[in-house]
Amino acid sequence: MKIYLDFDGTVVEHYFPEIGAENPNALNVISRLQLAGHEIILNTYRADIDQKHVEEALDFIHSFELLKNPIEKFLPQKLEPRSFDLERAKDSNQLYIDDIAEGIPMRRNIALEYGMMVDWIELEKKLEEAGFFESIINN
Repeated sequence: MKIYLDFDGTVVEHYFPEIGAENPNALNVISRLQLAGHEIILNTYRADIDQKHVEEALDFIHSFELLKNPIEKFLPQKLEPRSFDLERAKDSNQLYIDDIAEGIPMRRNIALEYGMMVDWIELEKKLEEAGFFESIINN
């Protein structure tokens, strides 16, 4: 499955052009999705601005040893995410993990006093229940 991953508000808190605080459990879940055989593609508005901002996001993600495989693909312009619907994602073989995807689990920011970001703890539960961490090779 192709998983389109946003960065600001998803992997980190919104703090553009800087890199915001790490969103708890994000890299753990991303790593689990990779290990299950899913293709992770960075889908961020940073690409709409310039390559430098995309590279900063990728460098941040790759700075964590938890992520065994680098994310090598990114879109040159952000695709608007579909609503968060795991059944539809399975049917289309595409999932958007993005703070602006309608219906995705959200939580309050941690470091910033305002704003929301993806709730990776709740998201992991939903992905687990839907079988997203089962190895594709075994299916």
